[in-house]
Amino acid sequence: MDDLWSLPSITIILSAILMCIMLMYAIVYHQERGVRYFVWVLVCRVVYAGCVILEISRSDLQTKLFFRNIEQTALLFMVPLMVLFVLDLVGKDKWLRLRWSLSLLALFACWAVVIWAEPYWHVINRTQELINGHLVTTKTPYSLVFNLLCYAIIACCVFVLVRYIRSTRPEIRGAGMWLLLFGCIPVLVEMMKLFKPNLSPWLLPLSVYSGICGIIMFWIILRKRLFSSVPMARNIVVETMHEGMLIMNTDGNIIDSNRFARLLLEVDDNHPILGRSYGEVLTAWPQWQSACARMEECRVEISTRIGHEKKSYIVNVYPFFTQRQRKLGTISIIIDITEKQQALEQIARLNQMKDQLFTAVSHDIRNPLAVQVNLLEMLEQDNESSRQANREVFHALSEQIRNTYSMVENLVEWFRGQKEGIVLHPESLIVSEAVEEACRLLVLNCEAKQLTLHIHVDEEIRVHTDREVLILVIRNLLSNAIKYSIQGGVILIRAIASGGRVEITVQDDGIGMSEEQISHVFDDTRFDSTIGTAGEKGTGLGLLVSRQFLRMSDGHLKVRSKLGSGSSFTIVLEDGDLR
Repeated sequence: MDDLWSLPSITIILSAILMCIMLMYAIVYHQERGVRYFVWVLVCRVVYAGCVILEISRSDLQTKLFFRNIEQTALLFMVPLMVLFVLDLVGKDKWLRLRWSLSLLALFACWAVVIWAEPYWHVINRTQELINGHLVTTKTPYSLVFNLLCYAIIACCVFVLVRYIRSTRPEIRGAGMWLLLFGCIPVLVEMMKLFKPNLSPWLLPLSVYSGICGIIMFWIILRKRLFSSVPMARNIVVETMHEGMLIMNTDGNIIDSNRFARLLLEVDDNHPILGRSYGEVLTAWPQWQSACARMEECRVEISTRIGHEKKSYIVNVYPFFTQRQRKLGTISIIIDITEKQQALEQIARLNQMKDQLFTAVSHDIRNPLAVQVNLLEMLEQDNESSRQANREVFHALSEQIRNTYSMVENLVEWFRGQKEGIVLHPESLIVSEAVEEACRLLVLNCEAKQLTLHIHVDEEIRVHTDREVLILVIRNLLSNAIKYSIQGGVILIRAIASGGRVEITVQDDGIGMSEEQISHVFDDTRFDSTIGTAGEKGTGLGLLVSRQFLRMSDGHLKVRSKLGSGSSFTIVLEDGDLR
């Protein structure tokens, strides 16, 4: 009965009770980050403290060595468990896969085997003896190197934990620092025992008392609920939210922030924003700074550059109060509206294009129709005109009607292309047939200018595209060639198949274009159209519509031109024989 209430027995009983409590805690909070590993770290610490007491209470060398081996094994497994705890706490889940965890534990398990095989291998201790009833050992170089490696790993874990704790809320930060301090005391004692083995008789009892630190650490965890959802959720949710959060006190100093806000406001990691005044941090945004100074509700739109990208934000500033409505400070919620701002800018550009389009159409569609009306009135009023004059009037009327028709069709196709969900029907088409159909409507225009049209298209060449798109694009290019050709000029249409692509070229020997005019051809925001050689007018929609539908058909347009030397427009599409 006396043995039951001896110090070693009481220690074992208390250690067993404490370990059961820890395991129950781990089971209850097993889904929280870090709990499953940290509890086992504390279990190893309690086992170590209990075995130290049992070692002190024994007098024979072999029993002391047995408990010393248990102590060393418990300390050994604290290292990988500490690494796993830190990785779990900071969210490095990819390193916590079963394969990596078992590999890490197996590495230290191998050294545990060496510890227990010491009587046979003599790798751990050079000497081991009893001095005044205390077991004193000196380490071999192998053991010293391994211990130093373990302490280096622990130091890295402590460094990561300090950075992590600094990013938490003040009440959590304080408890976390105390937890870290109590956790480091036993490590410091073990380091002193390693480098000063002669002090082991004095340091061994201190190890027992430092083992109490594990109990204190567990009490802090329970008291502050450090691993429960309430405090940890703040760090997880707030740090990962897509809005920035900045909290200032009544003195105008920043007391809390999240990662989003730090990314926006911190110049670099050497100048953190916590503790700094709003006057230093918000200098670039006076309205935001003023709202924080007055502690009044405000909505501010700001912009800045992060890296090479321009960012836009909406900042909502709210004061917060005590229960007696005394102001305690402000909280700023920062919302990224960069995509929305870009969408608004795009809408503004589209509206500008729409205005230009309507201006061009209202002018260019009214004039041709007015001419047609006048021509028809002339035919009705002048019945005695000669037959030749009538032919000229009919020809002019025919030309105007065709131009108007072409412009209206391009306009309709452009609007159709702006609508989402437009569907093309690509198929294998014979190029020569599409060219002939496109030319049929423009033959009279060629004759009016006495132009010679040469078509060199092999009847076997095919392209894979939508039929209506192909005819529309060829007709627009041919219409432009006629428009800018000089009286009596030559227009050439040819097609070449090469490398899985087909190039259809419409070439004229007209007035050509300058480099600036060529650049305007590929600008989707311009509707410029110069007057033709015979005074023809247009809206500039033809090339815009052509480029748009070519892009939708996985094709593109190439242009070569020089002032006074004509122009060459080439359609590049997929070869239809490959389909």
